[in-house]
Amino acid sequence: MALSSKSKACAVVAVALLLGGCAEYMNNWDTVSFRAGDAPTANTAIHEVSPWPPNVANTNVQSGD
Repeated sequence: MALSSKSKACAVVAVALLLGGCAEYMNNWDTVSFRAGDAPTANTAIHEVSPWPPNVANTNVQSGD
């Protein structure tokens, strides 16, 4: 039994949708690119403790006179 043209068109659309989903999935690679940067160093710099200057707690602000 030969497939009708409507069945062939439905099959083509179904295959295209399935392959389109695979192509979108393959775009999410788990690799590092040259533009990725250095995440461990950036995270270390963000979480590094930076002490406040000694006069930060001084609430006695003197005027410029």
